[in-house]
Amino acid sequence: MPQPKVAFVGFGEAAQCFAKHLAAQTDAPMVAFCQGKTNAPPYSQAFRAMAAGCGVTLVERLDDLSDADVIFSAVVVAVAAETGEAISRIVRPGCLVADINAASPRTKRRVAEAVEARGGVFADTNLMGSVDLYGAAVPLYASGSGAERFSDIFKPLGFRIEVAGPQAGTAAAVKMLRSVVTKGMEALLVEALTAATLAGVREETMRGLCASMDATTFSKFLDMCVRSDVLHAERRAVEMEGVVEGLRELGFDPLMTTATAERLKVSARLGLRQEFARRPGYSADDVLDRYAHVVSVHGGEPRGSRGELKKGP
Repeated sequence: MPQPKVAFVGFGEAAQCFAKHLAAQTDAPMVAFCQGKTNAPPYSQAFRAMAAGCGVTLVERLDDLSDADVIFSAVVVAVAAETGEAISRIVRPGCLVADINAASPRTKRRVAEAVEARGGVFADTNLMGSVDLYGAAVPLYASGSGAERFSDIFKPLGFRIEVAGPQAGTAAAVKMLRSVVTKGMEALLVEALTAATLAGVREETMRGLCASMDATTFSKFLDMCVRSDVLHAERRAVEMEGVVEGLRELGFDPLMTTATAERLKVSARLGLRQEFARRPGYSADDVLDRYAHVVSVHGGEPRGSRGELKKGP
């Protein structure tokens, strides 16, 4: 079976990583078009040389990609929707568009509709990790009308792909919610360790953090956090308000710590502590189901007539 002609719209870190890997696996031609702030026609000689080193020929117009069998959309999130719609206008029937941008589920669905209206198929493809860490072996989570085809083409070439189903936006939703945790942890760690540096206890803080986290698996830690939140959110919110003041005394603006205190207050105001304290046992799923029920029934936080939060559904 002949290898498909692959094109990239945008040629940043992820696209370069994928292209280098593909160039080592196949002789099929690869082309790329860029129109970003850093690289756009007429391309610099340095950029052309870099692309050539990845096995890619740069083209001057988006229309020059119209004969591609697979088009990767690999741009910044701010222009993901308009780029996807521009790609849809040049696809031919049967072309596979693999959108690897970290865009919202709504944006992915919008682009999918545009691509499919022109006879193409769409793979809502999400990097579930960093190419800095994994390289081309980064796990890819895909959904949409072209997800199975994307997997059929690229799995044999060494890509790690899991298909989430036929609906565009499904994989993007998982990526989005994963980012809530991964980017949130990054922000929390940077805040804590910057403050630790100001307090002169960075090494001790890092040792304390790593010792406790290395002692368990992340899945056990997640389970503990959710199950204990329903019982201890109010007490922890008070504790974190004290931490906020302590960080301010260091001359530090505790953005993430303030948000943590507010998030704990929301959990406490859902009013489920007594219900779960009476249970002989419960799971993290039980807690999350009740949280989601209260939030969905009351459209967010259930407020009483004076603005206070009700104690239950």
